[in-house]
Amino acid sequence: MNRTPTERSQTSQEIRLLSDFIHELNIARRNLSLYPPSHPQIAVSTTATLQLLMQLCETRPVITLGVSPDTLYFESNWLDKTNPTFTKFARFLSDFGIAALSFHRGVAADELIRFNQILRSDRETVENCGGFSELLKLQQIAHIELTPIDYSAFQAGHKTGASGQHLWEDFLHGLLHDILDLEGVDDDLLERFDPESVAGLLNRQLQGEDGETADYQQAIGSFVTRLTLADLPEDSDNRPGEQLGKLLMHLNPQLRKNFLGSAYAALEQNPDGAEEVLENFPRELLLETLEQQGQDRLQISSRLVSLVSRLSTNSLPASSHRIKGSETSMDKDMVRARLEVLFNEENQDLYMPDSYQKALNSIFDEDVSSSLPEDEKQLLKQSLEQQSVERQCCCIIFEMLFEKLDPATEEALQSNLVELSRFFLDTGDFVTLSEIHSRWSEFLYSEKANTSIFNERVLTNQTQLTFMTEVLDGFELWGKEKYEEIFAYVIQIGEPYTELLIERLALEPKMTLRRSWMKLLEAIGLEGYPKIIRALKSKHWYLVRNLLIVLGRKPEATALKAIHQLTEHPHPRVRQEVLKVLFQHNPATANRMLLKELASKDREALLAAIQVADLSRDDNVIEALHRMLTAEMHGDSELVQKKMLLNTLAKIGRSESLPILKSLLQKKGLLLSKRQKELQQATIRALAKFPRTIGEPVLRELVRGGQRQQAKMAEEELHQLSGGAS
Repeated sequence: MNRTPTERSQTSQEIRLLSDFIHELNIARRNLSLYPPSHPQIAVSTTATLQLLMQLCETRPVITLGVSPDTLYFESNWLDKTNPTFTKFARFLSDFGIAALSFHRGVAADELIRFNQILRSDRETVENCGGFSELLKLQQIAHIELTPIDYSAFQAGHKTGASGQHLWEDFLHGLLHDILDLEGVDDDLLERFDPESVAGLLNRQLQGEDGETADYQQAIGSFVTRLTLADLPEDSDNRPGEQLGKLLMHLNPQLRKNFLGSAYAALEQNPDGAEEVLENFPRELLLETLEQQGQDRLQISSRLVSLVSRLSTNSLPASSHRIKGSETSMDKDMVRARLEVLFNEENQDLYMPDSYQKALNSIFDEDVSSSLPEDEKQLLKQSLEQQSVERQCCCIIFEMLFEKLDPATEEALQSNLVELSRFFLDTGDFVTLSEIHSRWSEFLYSEKANTSIFNERVLTNQTQLTFMTEVLDGFELWGKEKYEEIFAYVIQIGEPYTELLIERLALEPKMTLRRSWMKLLEAIGLEGYPKIIRALKSKHWYLVRNLLIVLGRKPEATALKAIHQLTEHPHPRVRQEVLKVLFQHNPATANRMLLKELASKDREALLAAIQVADLSRDDNVIEALHRMLTAEMHGDSELVQKKMLLNTLAKIGRSESLPILKSLLQKKGLLLSKRQKELQQATIRALAKFPRTIGEPVLRELVRGGQRQQAKMAEEELHQLSGGAS
């Protein structure tokens, strides 16, 4: 039974709704790793997820998702493998050992939260609790079911060395067991069941509704899966794939459509063997596949469409490949099938230029001849093959934006760009996503646009919170390969990302990502400063410190005023960062603040001040450092402090520090403590870090001196200073 346009529209809407539901479920699950269950953010994400689930359950009491390692199965369809929302969730569930996931109508918020907490557990914990069923009962989750993977079912999934004939015989047994009594039938007799005879039996037997063909469709899918996994010999006289193709060709149209759907669904799951199976299909069957896919009666991926299209071309007789001058032009049915694949959008007349439409009409109404020069033909072919249908649609829309459009056409273009933005986000094409933003922005600010900046939807869509969240998720999802593209796209959007980046900077546990968020905030620049300045009031000191680093790289008047107000911040690491900024722009204030920090009784504040004291050249600061270095040492903490002082003085590099360092080295005797000896070693190493004109003469004095250990260490430092030459 063919689906009506209304049914197809409803299915498409359900898939989009399902995608949104899975996306929100992922957000809710991830939020539990960032916030406690009672946090308001958990309530927000849980409510959003349940609202989408309620919409899905309006027409059915339960939503069940089948799980494979790389996609999900819903309502007799494998979901799009190119959609990262599906593939990422499928991979997570599969790694967890889950084969199916069901949500019953009436899931409560606390059930969903507890369920997400289970998904944050490890498999060992689940097994220790008696498995998923027991754990769900224990957590009082009544409206969600998990079916674990039965690994024993995969024992026959390895490659087999069975012959093609045996595969075909096994298939016939499975296909015809409900039609004929094959018990005890010899395999030689089965060989006489040619594909045409089998098709006749099926045509006569299966004349009811689609539901009656389910078992037979499953047999087709299973057979195709075995074909892709089998290691078959090169036996041109007995190819099971060719026999399957003949069988399908002799079925009635309705059965053929149903069985083709099962065959291609199996090929989607085993892409490596798809070409070997399809190359044995009759050319007529390949062309019919293209036609049905173009009319939205057969759902297969763009990858398989490309493969079928190529194989249907390769299977043409040699004469049909000739260019101008040959008597045979390209098959008209094939041209029609390919064009329907390319232009299968609904209402394409709303966004198709007249010149394009006239050209297409002439192709459909008249015979097609290859009149293009060969070089232009090859360039056109390469251009079409290298670009997706969605990318080609974008190019058409971009061209139309140069024209004066009526409001209805402009609204249709806007709707298409919103949908295409979602597609390119899901497929990781941030270059095209960026181009959509820039081209539409140019159009809005031109005199041609009917839409105003206040009621447009393309830019608004790209700056919605959920959209921007998925963009930033792309740094981890797509990895280094897409880093530069995502970075450039975020910078192009600019200020709208500021608040989200600040939030992520506060919560991100990975240093590499924190650096990325800071780099983005810095690149967004002055437009983002107002939100950054407001965030300086955060109670999280580490966030304030990181934001100070961002502001400090390109400070301006408002930012400097806000930084001045943090000189009394309660956390020393924040005050340390304030000092770094002030030493660049207001050294006098920085020195006064530094002296105050150096006099602090708070050890952490004191050490933080010593670390940045090398930025100062103030005599009062240097004297304070000298006093601290010569103070008595009572424990290991003072030793650590004095080593930091030595490094700071070496960076400052003032000759006034030399008498202090020499006095540390002059202490001698058998009663010299271990800490004092360690301090003397640190002093010699510090002398090597002074400017050579200041530190090297002192090291040479030590080499000539009477202290053997000091002389040996000083000689090693001089050796290093000379580049290690002997």
